[in-house]
Amino acid sequence: MRYCRGSQVREVRPVTVIEDGPDGLAVWLAPQTPMIRSVLADGRSVASAPLRERFVTPVVRRERTWNGTGIVMVFPPGAPYSVWLFWDSERRFLGWYGNLEDEAVRWPGGLDTADLHLDVWVTPDRECEWRDEDEFDVAIGLPDFWTEHRVPGIREAGERIMALARAAHPPFDGRFVDFTPDPSWPVPALPPEWDTPRHVR
Repeated sequence: MRYCRGSQVREVRPVTVIEDGPDGLAVWLAPQTPMIRSVLADGRSVASAPLRERFVTPVVRRERTWNGTGIVMVFPPGAPYSVWLFWDSERRFLGWYGNLEDEAVRWPGGLDTADLHLDVWVTPDRECEWRDEDEFDVAIGLPDFWTEHRVPGIREAGERIMALARAAHPPFDGRFVDFTPDPSWPVPALPPEWDTPRHVR
């Protein structure tokens, strides 16, 4: 799973496929997975920079390890978003995270997309709220980001996520809430082709 900005790959997450069918692709990001993250040149996280600088400051790519609990990521077919399921360290379900992004492009090594930074948080009882609106707004019109013209469509996709969640439609219908990974699954390694050029439609 690769997140890009413009033509450059910015983040790589090796994942394991759970299922791939008419409701979309579901994958598992396991704890301790090696991954590629973009960081500031001094090694600090991008999120540590002042808001606007996060989007204009040069970054470097470094290998890191996913230290959080595992995440199920669902990519509905043709959707400009993915939906992530989170649990705490005791495997209690915390909620769904609607990550607004470009429609993912499949290629033999995985999926390529670009994060749109506007997100929706859905609680287990399907209460919805916007997340990261400040990041989304500050990036409008910056190079390799989105124009003002795209804003209504991006927000509409977020509203669609909320409507699906409130109606308990897939992927908010309870599937994967009790998911447990097969203990025999290995933690994926970074593939050698992780830095091939971004695939676009």
